[in-house]
Amino acid sequence: MTNGPQTPAPNRTGRKPPRGGPAPLRLAASLGTAARRLRRDERGTTALLTGALASLLVGFAGLVADGGTWYVARRNAQTAADAAAQAATLALLRGQDVAATARDIAARNGFDPANPDTTVRVRAFRRDPNPGMEDAVEVIVEREVPMLFGGVIRLFANQAQATTGETVRIAARAVAQAMTLPGGGGACVLALGENGGMVVQENDLQIGGNTRLNAPQCSLASNTSIRQFGNSRVTAYTMVAAGTVSIGNPANVTLSRPAAAFQPPLRDPFAPEVPGTGIPLPPNNQTCTRTNFSTAKSSTAAITPGVYCGGMTLRGTHDFAPGVYYFQNGGLTVQGSANLTCSTCTPGNGVTFVFTGEPNQICGPENINAQARIDLIGGTPQYPGILMYQDPRAAPGYQFHLNGGANITTRGLFYFPRSDLTINGNFGGETSACKAFIAESITLTGTSTQTIRVDGCGELGVDPAVELPQIRIVRLVE
Repeated sequence: MTNGPQTPAPNRTGRKPPRGGPAPLRLAASLGTAARRLRRDERGTTALLTGALASLLVGFAGLVADGGTWYVARRNAQTAADAAAQAATLALLRGQDVAATARDIAARNGFDPANPDTTVRVRAFRRDPNPGMEDAVEVIVEREVPMLFGGVIRLFANQAQATTGETVRIAARAVAQAMTLPGGGGACVLALGENGGMVVQENDLQIGGNTRLNAPQCSLASNTSIRQFGNSRVTAYTMVAAGTVSIGNPANVTLSRPAAAFQPPLRDPFAPEVPGTGIPLPPNNQTCTRTNFSTAKSSTAAITPGVYCGGMTLRGTHDFAPGVYYFQNGGLTVQGSANLTCSTCTPGNGVTFVFTGEPNQICGPENINAQARIDLIGGTPQYPGILMYQDPRAAPGYQFHLNGGANITTRGLFYFPRSDLTINGNFGGETSACKAFIAESITLTGTSTQTIRVDGCGELGVDPAVELPQIRIVRLVE
């Protein structure tokens, strides 16, 4: 047995084992050295960073491009919906095809429902059961918009393979509603322009000659067009027409609100079918109280309510008792020598002259001479606030003339839905507390001042904010 140093046995290859310890330890040392060298080596870093940032840049580019596309499409869709809703609401008020109007306007703004990628939905609210949404139209415009980079973004996010034809649906909604014009929204002069009067022209409300029309608290309106011409002067809250508004001399027209053309037509508040304010149709075949009633210039007879068949012609001095006077198959003529009063009339208990008749019979006319002396209060329980009323069943084509003078004072409303009305001079007085005119067509002419006020109509039982024709404007509410 040898106690000295021993020499390692040779390996099977005949070579001596390497110095440095066992193989696992040597391998760990080599890997550590390589790692230290790799950390100190900066070659290829820029390429790695560029690759990583490129993915982010492409993603952000896709978001910006698609986001911009979506925003523009959404903005355009909202514009189309807004325009379509407003136009459709006007169509609703005019009794036209609401859905067809909305789709046509949407198509004109680039969203044609005939295209398979576009949808236009329309819903109209006329009246109950939708309280608060009367006379309103809702329009929803939708379209499929292509995604330019959506597939690329998903590819980089390892979600799916990029494909073509990717889309997203954009939608816009608008609600327009007809609202009563605040302030002087009540029309104290309205030409209905519906029944074909004898005035063969488009301008059913005309203000000409040397007329001085003062209506600062209310508005002038026509369901066709308005024309101001000559030396006439107009002061009113506004002038509104379903057609055009022609102002011949702007310096002579003073309005609190600018005139407006192509607006919704105004409803006739006294038409019998209008709930709440409509007046029931009068009987048109009653037993006659008097026939072809006429008085002499020197007469002083008192006149009582009744049915005056064939009309009435007055020349003398007469005191009317409160109540309803039916002129059946005839009209009313007041000569220049007449002096008409109602000594016992009070607001709400005045007189109403009703022009009615059998079918195809005379239903008017009415003619008041400017030299007459008149002091009357209009309005009865059957016809609140109305001084003169024409049966809306009358055949068109009658002409009514109100020729004014300094001695004519009236309080009340004049309603001639089937006739052409001419107002000449200062009919009704400059200080009348309640006066308004509704007719098929209206012509104001002459050389005197015509003052129209509605502030005293409440005393006669008429609420100007409800029972006079109301001007409405269409506004976006949602």
